[in-house]
Amino acid sequence: MTLDLLRFTNSFERHILMRTRVQTTCTSIALALLFAGQAAAQQIVDWESSWPSPQKVLDGCDPQLLREFREENAALLKNPNNESARVDRGVSDLRLARTSRLGTFLLWLAAKDQEQAIRLDPRDWTAWHNYGDVNYSAGDDWGHNSHANALRAVDAFNHALALNPKSARSYMGRGWAYCAMNDQAHGDADFQKALQLDPSLRADINKEVGNIQERHRQENNARGTVDRLASYFVEKSATNAEACSRYRCYWTFEECRCSQALNPGR
Repeated sequence: MTLDLLRFTNSFERHILMRTRVQTTCTSIALALLFAGQAAAQQIVDWESSWPSPQKVLDGCDPQLLREFREENAALLKNPNNESARVDRGVSDLRLARTSRLGTFLLWLAAKDQEQAIRLDPRDWTAWHNYGDVNYSAGDDWGHNSHANALRAVDAFNHALALNPKSARSYMGRGWAYCAMNDQAHGDADFQKALQLDPSLRADINKEVGNIQERHRQENNARGTVDRLASYFVEKSATNAEACSRYRCYWTFEECRCSQALNPGR
């Protein structure tokens, strides 16, 4: 489950919600059309030379999304400070990231686009909302118990809501970010406000909360495995490397260390 991302209409007179489902049927023809003419990385505004080639990153993505991406990128080639094109391409970046095998690079590009849109127009609440979604979608570094991305998401949604207090989806997104940090109280308050504004969001909220809970369960299991792998006991009967090798252990610092995970019950 992901937040609805916000785009400009062609007239730029109002914002609309886009709810297109992404499919994974990208063709080589679509990629060839996208990158014909020049070096691919030079054609994509803000694509870094240290990243894999755009062809490799975008392989397997939906041709329709690629066409939209191409149009938005063309607008940025003409004018990198086109704020609405930044917002729109950032939306495409994130949608493409969800089906790419190398989606991390598209997430980074999406973050660049929304950050630039915010610099160009700090009062564009859609850019703040989308930046919140990018950071929430990036996930957190559970291995180091870091919530940096969730915190950035909360901050971005705070800005979006300050500019548009009636954005139900911004409340929903902030609630998810709070839940990702195990702050259920603030999450529930945001979900309640989102439902007051748009009762139809209940199923979306509940589904993603379930996903968050499952991720937390998997993360806790992974932490337990890492802790077990890191813990060991010393096999006193083994006094040299040869004796230690008879066990599922390793000889180091003049002792035979045995992993608790590889030697359960000993």
